[in-house]
Amino acid sequence: MPLHVPPRLLTGIALLFWGGLTGHLFFGLIAAILVEASSWITLRWNFSKSSYVRAWHFSVIISALVAILAWLNGLQLDKIHTIFAWSPLTLLPILLAQRYGKSELIPLNTFSFVARRKMIHDIKQGYHVDPTMINIGYLYIAITLLATAVASRDDIAHFVCFSIVLGICLFFNARRDGARPVAWAIAFTLLIGASFLGHRTMSDAYEYYSKKLTGKMDERFTSASESRTSIGKLGQLKLSPYILWRMQVNPDSEPPALVRTATYHSYIRGTWKALPGDYDPEGIRDEEGYISDSSLTQAATNTDISYFNDETNDVTPTFKETPDLKIYGEISSKVLANPIPTPHFTLGIGDLANNGPEASLECNRLGTIRIINSDFNIVSYSVWTGDHSTTEIDAPAEHDLQIPPQEHAAIQRVCRQLGLRKGMSADYILAKLHQFFNTKFTYTTHLTTPRVDFVGRWSAIGQFLEKTRAGHCEYFATATTLILRECGIPARYCIGFSVNEYNGERNEWVMRGKHSHAWCRVWNNGEWEDADLTPPSWLAAEDIDPSAWNIKIADAWKRFREDLLLWRTRDENKRLMTIIIVCVLGALSLWLIWRLSRSSQRNKRKKGLYYHSADIQPTALNKLEPAIARKIGRRPDGQPLSLWLKPLETIDSNIGKIIAPLIKLHSELRFNPSVNQDELSEQADKLAAELKEKLKTVPPLHKQ
Repeated sequence: MPLHVPPRLLTGIALLFWGGLTGHLFFGLIAAILVEASSWITLRWNFSKSSYVRAWHFSVIISALVAILAWLNGLQLDKIHTIFAWSPLTLLPILLAQRYGKSELIPLNTFSFVARRKMIHDIKQGYHVDPTMINIGYLYIAITLLATAVASRDDIAHFVCFSIVLGICLFFNARRDGARPVAWAIAFTLLIGASFLGHRTMSDAYEYYSKKLTGKMDERFTSASESRTSIGKLGQLKLSPYILWRMQVNPDSEPPALVRTATYHSYIRGTWKALPGDYDPEGIRDEEGYISDSSLTQAATNTDISYFNDETNDVTPTFKETPDLKIYGEISSKVLANPIPTPHFTLGIGDLANNGPEASLECNRLGTIRIINSDFNIVSYSVWTGDHSTTEIDAPAEHDLQIPPQEHAAIQRVCRQLGLRKGMSADYILAKLHQFFNTKFTYTTHLTTPRVDFVGRWSAIGQFLEKTRAGHCEYFATATTLILRECGIPARYCIGFSVNEYNGERNEWVMRGKHSHAWCRVWNNGEWEDADLTPPSWLAAEDIDPSAWNIKIADAWKRFREDLLLWRTRDENKRLMTIIIVCVLGALSLWLIWRLSRSSQRNKRKKGLYYHSADIQPTALNKLEPAIARKIGRRPDGQPLSLWLKPLETIDSNIGKIIAPLIKLHSELRFNPSVNQDELSEQADKLAAELKEKLKTVPPLHKQ
């Protein structure tokens, strides 16, 4: 076996290793059988150089299709490397072309359009062209191992299996290079041990810093447990101009001014948190304070609608025949449960089946709703609203009145300045604050209120209220919440989106990153209400031009991708989409087979590395050819033995003294029927035995 060809079964083992650790064992098994069957199937094709190019193009097309499907399924740029996990399958066509071709080598310029064009140009100019030939066996194994590392579900199992496969690869090459097995094994063991220590160190460091950065999520994700605001941080607050959510409103309903994604009630130093409360093992809430959704089927439309019942509300709500809103958007694939935006007085949410059979909802005590077990990054759902809510029915709790000590002094001073005190109505306090903020404050996203001197007179909110009087919505919402609490009014901080951009052509409301907003929820007249006291000038400050060319292109791509995914995830379209994909792949496969069959000749492979006619008895030198080939390479078809063995004669003169008479005896035995066959065969066997011993000391000369 030439040095450039991997040992038999090694590629199959690597593919099984890839399939087992990435959760695609079936595909790994099929690929391993196709690859390793070439060692037993006696059929080969005489592929031309252009045939290998077509096989490579087929691999590229499959890779492109995989990338497109991944993109449609919500893959983001920060996860683009995960597509590489499928490379053992996407590169399978070019490997099979090599394994089932008559030649063990393929031109290196197969993989480069520029190199092939240059070769064609050189040939036209009359230059001699001798393209570099390679065997991609070991390269394919390396890619398979790297693909396993990208998508492995078990780090330790991956490391062990990777070490085994790598050890087999290195051992076969080291043995042929004359390395001592014991020394090689010790060195390899030390290398693996050091690599394992490095692997564990890097894994621990990654886990440590990942925990440190858990708050820095992408804009598609809102944490239901905490919101790390930009309060007290310097610099320009930058928000994305691109679409995050879209909403269609029933003609008989009014669009909500605000849609809420998450609510919090505990504030300290720029961070709002939602605390789960006391856990009751016998209650219906889990340890994080969430309850699962209840479900009913609407008889008129056969629609499943989810709503929430807890200890204080066990009445089944009544729903209209059609929903008030339909919301579409993208969630993060980094977490299992994603908060979703809902309007004030949400009664129920339906049409979850499009997000997967296991998709469901859960709601915490503060009214934050999360979708869990969604099969896709793009989600859609319908919302029914009414004159009350089933998502935020708990009465105020202790945290809804707490003020952090760092902010308390400044809040008290502002309340005294405005004449606000306990016992006043929420409506009166909100009216006073509305006038105060609109006449004395400026909305800005350029942050100039540093979070300094928490133990002294000034805090971040204190500086905002008494010094700078300029900030963005997080400042206004936080200040409103804390002032209401100081006056004995329960209040909470919430985040979501302002609904103010309407697209008449598509009859939908658009929520962009720049529409992200913060406001407060206030307990008034026995229910929770929205209170948004950010000056209205913020809408003009965050306004964008949807007609700008870059925004139009981004919006078009966003809508196309989301609408296509939503279309193909509907039950009535899933089968059609499957048929389309199968037809495309089938057509490409038939095209490849047709093109290969036109440019190739199917032949039976010769049995064994060196084939001799059954009518001719092989000589001792014929039997020794495989061992010699491992040192100097396989003898090309038609090349005389004397010419092929020349490199051995130049290494050691003693070997040359054996080869010359051995070739002479070989010729006599093959071509002179009148000689004494038994006597000459005995002499040839002795010389062949001497040559075999000499070959053990000869290093390999043939490396590709």
